Order: sequence, then structure tokens, then C-alpha cells
Amino acid sequence: MSSVGIDSIKVELGNPPSIFEGLLGIAVTCKNEAKFVATYEKCLPNALSSLGLKTSRKILKAYDISKLAPQQEDEIIHPLLDCLNPEIERIDIYYTRYNANKLPEITIFGKDQPTKKSPVEFLRLVSNAYPHYVGYYYFNEYTSNGISKMYLDHFESYFTPCWETLSKFDGLKVIYKGGNCSSLVSIADILLRVSIMQLKRQHEDFRADGLLRIHSNFSWSKKVVIHELGGNTAILKTMTPLNRRPIDLTNFLARPLVFIPAEGLAGMDVKDERDMFEELPIFDDLANFLFKTKGSFKFFKPDSDVRIIKKGDYFLVIGPNNEALFKYLKSCGAPLTKITPEELKEKT
Repeated sequence: MSSVGIDSIKVELGNPPSIFEGLLGIAVTCKNEAKFVATYEKCLPNALSSLGLKTSRKILKAYDISKLAPQQEDEIIHPLLDCLNPEIERIDIYYTRYNANKLPEITIFGKDQPTKKSPVEFLRLVSNAYPHYVGYYYFNEYTSNGISKMYLDHFESYFTPCWETLSKFDGLKVIYKGGNCSSLVSIADILLRVSIMQLKRQHEDFRADGLLRIHSNFSWSKKVVIHELGGNTAILKTMTPLNRRPIDLTNFLARPLVFIPAEGLAGMDVKDERDMFEELPIFDDLANFLFKTKGSFKFFKPDSDVRIIKKGDYFLVIGPNNEALFKYLKSCGAPLTKITPEELKEKT
């Protein structure tokens, strides 16, 4: 049975004041997930070693690679993809662009209080929702081929017809920071990076033929299939939010979920603390733990995240404020398991 990882990005091409905006999603399919993961673990160190680089992480997303080798990321990404190519069954590329002359406005929230948006406003509204659009159209086309698992990078969206159907698939998992935790989503993320870089380098149009051409010289070119999720009525009906009710992903999140609370360090706001956390060795241990357990992580937001906690989830305790918050949550009935940096390292 095949497995698929899906990621997406909002595309901006050109220079001000003529900035083109579109949406791009990539689904990477493998026939044998265990073999794909094992191959990924071998290919990544080999790709890095060609430049004399190494990492303690078992998985990297495109941004991580660009930080390791800012001027030489192609020399890591291309060998990595070449090495994994035999394990890749298919690369499906989905794109959305609108012609404002043909489609001057789009009506959303039809079952609530209908609102009209311009095409670019609609693109911006649904940009964070795109993984589930890709998942829906992938599911409709390929589910009969025997898809057992679908991993979506985390997304946010109002309720849509796409979700109404996709949410019935038992093999669906949504992963916070998917490029850091899932090998399939990592490769989807990396292929997005390749696509954007090639579009800019080759000055190709953001259309089916252009998207095919930018991959034509790579080893995986014959596995690329292009799908347009454009402005025709049937597609828009599936993508348009029906109401203002956000999609609840609680039952679809990859578990275990590791919550990372802010310690509240003096002189540092929450964002800076989180950014610092992702640069420290503990983040490598966390990513390796989640790679091993097929889980995901989330920076803890006390006002909203208590409702998504499930038995088996972890709460990372680094300092005294984390400890106090964990004890409070446990005393209030949250089914969390405490994990320390030392324990996290031992489990990788």
C-alpha cells in the first residue's frame, strides 16, 4: 500500500508593482513507506558529506538545508532527491492561478453570510488551507490505487466541501511542522523549494507546461504529473469555505503530540524564545524523536491547546515555569506525560 506526503506554499513571482500570486502544492508518493524512510536516513548524510557537512538530525526541510549551505543548497538537494528517486512512485504537482478578467469575484461563506472576494483576496484567504485541497483532489484520483496513509503538513481553514470528503479517510494524518517530522512531507517541502527556485531562474510561466519544464532535466522528471486547480465552477465549489466555522483537526493530528511551552525567560518575548529553541541541540533531539514515533510538536498556547490534548501526548519541561504549568494542567485532569530534555534525548 502506498503512502503520500503533501505540502504547499503561496507563490509570489515578479517584482513590484507587478507581483504575481498563486498557490502551489506537491504530493510525494512512495509504495513502501518503511523502505522510503530507511533510504532517506541513508541518503541525507551522504548528500551532506559531499560538501563536508553533517547533522545530528535524521530529517531536514528545505529551509534547514539552505541554512547549512546557503550558496550550495542545490549540491545537497539534487543528490538527495536523486538518491531517493527509486523509492518515489509519483510526484503530483497542483497549482492554482486565477484570471481576474474572467473571474472578477468569488463568493465565500455561502451557508453563512455570503461575502465576495477578489481572486487575489481569495488566494490569500485560502493559502494556509491549500494542503487539504491538494489532499482532496489526490484522494479522489488515486484512492483506488491503494493509498494507506496521507500525511498533510498542518493547515488552517474554514469548513469546505473538500474537507467534508477528505475527513472521512481513515489514513489521514496532519502534522505540525511536517517538514521537520515526516520524511515524505520533508521531500514535498524540498520539491517545493526546487520548483520555486527553478521558476525564478528559468523565468517560466506558472502554468502546467512551465511546471513540467522546470523539472524536465532532473532524474525524477518522468514521475511528475501536473494538476490545475483553477477557476472553473466545479473546482471552486469544492474549495470555497461554506461557513465561518474553522476546521477542527484534533482527531487527525499525528500523535504523540509534544507540546513546547514558553518558559518566560527574562527579557525575551515568546517568539524570540521559540526561535531560539529551534536553533538549539534540543530541537534536533525533538525532531529525531518525532521522526521515530511519527508524531509532531506544537508550541503550547494555553488559551486554545488544552482542548486538543489527548492521552499519550507529552509536555516538555525545561525550566521551573514549565514544571509549574505541567503540574497545574495535570491537577486539572489533562492527560499529559512529562518529558525532560534528558528523557527526550534517551528516546531518540
